[in-house]
Amino acid sequence: MRTSAEAIGGLALVVGAIAFLIFIGVEAALLYSAWRYRASRVAGPAPQIHGNTRLEIAWTAIPLVVLAVVFVLMVGTMREIGATASANGPAAMRIVARGHQWWWEFRYPDASGEIVTANELHIPSNTAVDLELVAADVVHSFWVPELGGKTDMIPGKTNHLRLYADHAGVYRGQCAEFCGIEHAWMRISVVAESAGDFQRWLAGQAAARAAPGGTAAEGERVFLQNVCASCHAVRGTDAKAVAGPDLTHLASRRTLAAGVLPNDTASLRAWLFDPQRYKPGSLMPRVPLSDADLDALVSYLGSLR
Repeated sequence: MRTSAEAIGGLALVVGAIAFLIFIGVEAALLYSAWRYRASRVAGPAPQIHGNTRLEIAWTAIPLVVLAVVFVLMVGTMREIGATASANGPAAMRIVARGHQWWWEFRYPDASGEIVTANELHIPSNTAVDLELVAADVVHSFWVPELGGKTDMIPGKTNHLRLYADHAGVYRGQCAEFCGIEHAWMRISVVAESAGDFQRWLAGQAAARAAPGGTAAEGERVFLQNVCASCHAVRGTDAKAVAGPDLTHLASRRTLAAGVLPNDTASLRAWLFDPQRYKPGSLMPRVPLSDADLDALVSYLGSLR
């Protein structure tokens, strides 16, 4: 049985082929008409034709038949997607995905311990996962093409999407509903991994931050005494805000700012120094820090694995 993404992809190829054939037919008729009735072949004014019953019936009936075929194919694909979800059994895990301007929050309510991450969704491979989709501000849309169709996230409403990855890997996605100036930088990474690797990841994410030492300890002081702690949470500290992403295990993620930058020391420092340069309009302000405080903060955040 095909996965949901394979079924949708197959339908897209068939509909694309039909559209291509229609395009070829229309263009051929246009070119023939332009050649057949060019000025050099028609003496005097071009003949005026008013009404052709057979032609009008044909150009009404043919699109109806094409649309009927596409409708039948679409219904069949929808039934196949439903059958695929049923074949995978009831969801073994529930994850709450919340869309923000412009980042993703993922919570694992069924796991032991508090697990909250951002922009990088981890799931076990070969396991049915139920995503509860909600929006924190405006309408967003969760879409990871290799794993299935897209589903809107609407303020005040909870929608559901079944995810199933049949092999381990990293699947890229994107918000598919325009949600503001940085909509294009609202990327998703879904990391599907073996059951053992996933359980180890869960255990690591459930832990509070490791106690910092040296420069990192100074960085934690900078973090807690500045505006950082007004927006972000780091479990195991007094920072418990929820306006921005939870940073407890920031260093374990692949990217920063929902895919804007790779998660390395140089990029982290550049992001903290001037977030608006990389993501204009985001709620992350530029915090005036000395070079020493900025380096200490980078060391601290880089230790949060």
